[in-house]
Amino acid sequence: MRNAKIYITLMSSLYMHIPFCVSICDYCDFSAIAAPERLHEEYVGLVLRELELREGLKNLETVYLGGGSPSALSIKNLRCLLVGLQKQDLKIDELKEYSMEWNPEEVNDEKIQLALDFGINRFSLGVQSLNDSLLKMLGRRHSAKTALAAFDKLNHAFSTGSADLMFCLPNQSTEDFLSDVKSFVSLGAKHISFYGMTLENHSSLQQQIRKKKILSPPEDLYPEMYLCAAEILESAGMERYEISNFAKPGHESKHNSVYWQRKPYMGAGPSAHSYLQGIRYSTPRNYLPWARWVKNGCPKSGLTQDIPSEKGREIEAVWLALRTREGLSLSGYEHEFGKKFSLEKAEPFIKKQWLTINEGRLQLKTSGLLWLDKIILKIL
Repeated sequence: MRNAKIYITLMSSLYMHIPFCVSICDYCDFSAIAAPERLHEEYVGLVLRELELREGLKNLETVYLGGGSPSALSIKNLRCLLVGLQKQDLKIDELKEYSMEWNPEEVNDEKIQLALDFGINRFSLGVQSLNDSLLKMLGRRHSAKTALAAFDKLNHAFSTGSADLMFCLPNQSTEDFLSDVKSFVSLGAKHISFYGMTLENHSSLQQQIRKKKILSPPEDLYPEMYLCAAEILESAGMERYEISNFAKPGHESKHNSVYWQRKPYMGAGPSAHSYLQGIRYSTPRNYLPWARWVKNGCPKSGLTQDIPSEKGREIEAVWLALRTREGLSLSGYEHEFGKKFSLEKAEPFIKKQWLTINEGRLQLKTSGLLWLDKIILKIL
């Protein structure tokens, strides 16, 4: 690895990947496996060992337990993980945010209390939809009723948290999706994320579409679904602080903001990504190669490195900044890249009111939120 002192002085956040689910959803392209509990126990020991070897728990501001799903762990294994993190000098009282992902069917009072006891202060609930037929099509194990009950429990237990939804699903109407959004608004959600479905060619759902067993995602409805949902949330006092994320003031995800602001973070577990000193690293994607890598001492040679070119850094900086409410600081761009940002190519989008300049920042507006990739291609 790079000098461990670099981690100690520059680390901002930790993402820990829990690669287990009871079953794998038909659309999933994450590093997730359905595995017996004995493997869960082995994993907890290995991921804590990885953290020891990489010395990644100094000066942390946020911690995020994601997956897969941490809630798939038994009480015993979840406790072991949280105790292990605590023993590795994780200063819980100094964290700005400590998040945990949950599947609705795995939410119960005992796990909630355990999470609270160890300082977890934010939840992220993977709902995806409140339409039972769509949930079945996606391969989800919960029902709409289960999801609503789980959200109610978590929302009362934690001071902040998110309901995560998907839209542009096969067989989904605009009315279906907007009904989901309104349901969580009525339940007092403080944060809602929603993402348009994208399918990898090898996913089970994509294969079903190819065989015409189900309809393709309704891409023509994407703008309507997105813009109408955004209007509902903004009318309810939830601000769009990133293209796919809406929150009441003070309830924005501090951890996810680290990614968009390109602050340093480390990822632990199989397929986890890190960003340190402007270089991106990823651990072995699959469980067995990752386990061998940890048992061999986490050698640097086992990491995949991505050292971006100057142009690559520029594109990433602009793309990530424009995703956010704050947008791209023109003076910050000039300071980082040693040149002024050329507004000439952005002018057509400014005239369309897809982009605007506000107090020295270039920001997306209205329909520009739908066409960020197209805008980036043109202006860079």
